[in-house]
Amino acid sequence: MTTAKPQIVDPQAHDAFCTFARSMGLDPDDLWVGRYVDYEWKHSRYVFEHACHSLKGQQALEFGCNYGATAIVLATLGVTVTAIDIDEQYIELAKLNAARYGLSEKITFLHVTDTTRLPFEAAQFHLASCNSVLEYVPADVLQKVQHEIDRVLAKNGLIFIAGTSNRIWPKEVHSGKWCVNYLPPRLDHILFAGQSLERGVFPWQILRGFGDYQNADLASNGKAYLAAKASMGIPQNRLQILRITNRLLGLFGITVGLITPSISVTLRKA
Repeated sequence: MTTAKPQIVDPQAHDAFCTFARSMGLDPDDLWVGRYVDYEWKHSRYVFEHACHSLKGQQALEFGCNYGATAIVLATLGVTVTAIDIDEQYIELAKLNAARYGLSEKITFLHVTDTTRLPFEAAQFHLASCNSVLEYVPADVLQKVQHEIDRVLAKNGLIFIAGTSNRIWPKEVHSGKWCVNYLPPRLDHILFAGQSLERGVFPWQILRGFGDYQNADLASNGKAYLAAKASMGIPQNRLQILRITNRLLGLFGITVGLITPSISVTLRKA
């Protein structure tokens, strides 16, 4: 049975969402604000569905929930979600977002200021989603954060990494700036007048930083990853390139999602 796409069902909550978004200087009609749920439904949903035999009843941590789009998708798929973010305004907007979709009771949103000490029991979650967030964690605490996510994830649990800017690429995907990924931050005040520049994360930091994890994409020969891409409707020529590249990289123990401009990989806890 196909799960129905999430729909806005509460007009009052929708109006409140739009009003609060505007108060934050955001356009509620923007793809990455008010239409973000639709985007994630057409993208991350397939990653979850193809990686898991069953999602219903699973407990998930959405780390860095932004405006709540991925959490809403997970809840629609039957997952019980705890979503956290360090930005209190993001949490308030995410709550309104969930309310307009009628999912407030299925998602717990928490403002967490110190992500190196998560307010959860050990092994509390079956799944953890890190969607376009790890690159924003300060480099000096990234591994502490990863270890904390590991602590709250149960044995055999899955971590979904998606949309994470890849530092091996010359162009940083979020800012669109060239070569900043190759420059150390200590040079920013000299080369960029003290600007705080966005940088990606190296693939090996993703693979090794959480602890003892298996690359689930490699274990399945990329089947779940490629099936998700096919379900997203990417052009056949691109899909074929991904298939060939994945086959070649597999000879070296690498999956194609680790070398794309945005890192995409699913890790399984040993």
